Amino acid sequence: MEPKHISTSQSGYRNRILARISASESRELLAQAEPIDLPLGKVLREPASADKFLYFLEEGMASATALSSAGASVEVGLIGREGFVGISSVLGHPGSPHHTIMQVAGRGFSLPTGSFRAEFLRGGPMAHAVHDFIYAQLAQAAQTALCNRLHATEPRLARWLLMTSDIVEADTLQLTQEFLAQMIGAERSTATIAAGALKRAGLIDYHRGLVTIINRPMLEDAACECYSLLRAQFRAIFGADRASVG
Repeated sequence: MEPKHISTSQSGYRNRILARISASESRELLAQAEPIDLPLGKVLREPASADKFLYFLEEGMASATALSSAGASVEVGLIGREGFVGISSVLGHPGSPHHTIMQVAGRGFSLPTGSFRAEFLRGGPMAHAVHDFIYAQLAQAAQTALCNRLHATEPRLARWLLMTSDIVEADTLQLTQEFLAQMIGAERSTATIAAGALKRAGLIDYHRGLVTIINRPMLEDAACECYSLLRAQFRAIFGADRASVG
């Protein structure tokens, strides 16, 4: 079953934060927004880097990862059109502790960090939308940490594929085995075995870096409880499923 198609909001912005800005008295901030292509692999944040701009996704998905001193990484957050890249700077802590990269190509807008932070500090509808997004990211990070610690690789992979599909609103995803392993905190060989098991069960197809969800209901059954919990948390925060936020 295909994820629910999302139409552009009345504001003309698909990004939830930008849509909220355009509907408020702070919409003049949007005059500083610059459209930007966000290709696969584009680095949006590096640890301790200067954060002059924030990135608001209209399409695609960014992934924030925590890095060890040895170079190992694990996913700590997925960002779609419900939010933006650069939370730490908006909160007054320049220099993200995480590495954030585009894992599904898309497009969006950039805004100067200083201008957005000044508007955020004034409060109002836009600030409330940012608070909602921050809370959603905290909930996601906490559940992901539990998932990576307690659940087997195959259910974790099913959970991650479903979450990614919800964010990008597509059932076909361009994902390498190495990236899949990083996102679920597993060895590459272990992630490959898990993907093979899901493929043999008829839940996904995987060929040359493309993963296609074939049977969504069965994949949801195969996923650990974290997927349904995160979906419920997102619905409680935003009043809609992740792919339905407008």
